[in-house]
Amino acid sequence: MIKFLCIVLLLLSSCSQQAGLDHPYHSRPRVMTWIPPYAIESSQKSLNQSFGDIAVSQGLSHLSLQFWIPSQTGDIKRVEKYDSISEDKIRELRNWARARKVKIMLCIYNGTSSWDWTLAEAAFDNHQDSFIDALMEELKYFNLDGIDIDLEGKGKLNNSKPAFIQFIKKLSHRLHKEDKTLTVCSFAHKWNVPNRSWLPELLPHIDALNIMGYSETAANGKDWRSYSELKKAAGPYAHKLLIGMPSHQGEWQNTSLQSNLDWVLNDGDVGLAFWDAQLKHSAWRKKETWEKIKKIRNK
Repeated sequence: MIKFLCIVLLLLSSCSQQAGLDHPYHSRPRVMTWIPPYAIESSQKSLNQSFGDIAVSQGLSHLSLQFWIPSQTGDIKRVEKYDSISEDKIRELRNWARARKVKIMLCIYNGTSSWDWTLAEAAFDNHQDSFIDALMEELKYFNLDGIDIDLEGKGKLNNSKPAFIQFIKKLSHRLHKEDKTLTVCSFAHKWNVPNRSWLPELLPHIDALNIMGYSETAANGKDWRSYSELKKAAGPYAHKLLIGMPSHQGEWQNTSLQSNLDWVLNDGDVGLAFWDAQLKHSAWRKKETWEKIKKIRNK
């Protein structure tokens, strides 16, 4: 009987992993933001602020450093277009995050001048294995907590989907073996890639997905623009969805920041992702805002 129960438990565990259910050893992202390569100092200044008695860091679970781009040969390099990003700066930000129990992510993106999908494909398709090796090597070199994939293509590029999904599956396997986190950024509708139609194949293999609706989607948005429709698209993996919001705006789609945060807080399943850490709009610099964000982070 004991042997039978053990076999059943093993089968259930195997099925859960194949179905892409949560890996219990991960700290699932609930509130995530980014430091852009062109705004490091201003982002740090905002991250070190408090509103009322709540420090910004208390509202964050994950901080993503958008400092890396792919190469045509599948390697990766730090962004050079803006101010130089030193190794010391990366370690400083990592140590800041670790001291505050915030997970720190390596963000790879393809948008230094325009969103170069040809460059992205060269990495994740033409040089897939070497690209994954390069990401893992850099992750280990800086001792970061995970990888955030922000490869974006403008236009109808769905023929790239099979290679992208294969890349995510392979990278997910490598990261989860090392107890690291994988997050992906996706557009909120069908015109660009990755997009919401890719969610069923992406979500089983990743720890969170930032749905980049920003000012185009809202709690009171119509049709595909509504948060409820975004959640519906995520299906059984809605708990992995991070609703994207713009931190340079205090109202969008005729809905206030507070109302949009209330929707996420009351929903209970989805998390929050806001672009970016500079917190430019005054609405993002209020105590009531961070009271709600802290509650979302701790759910």
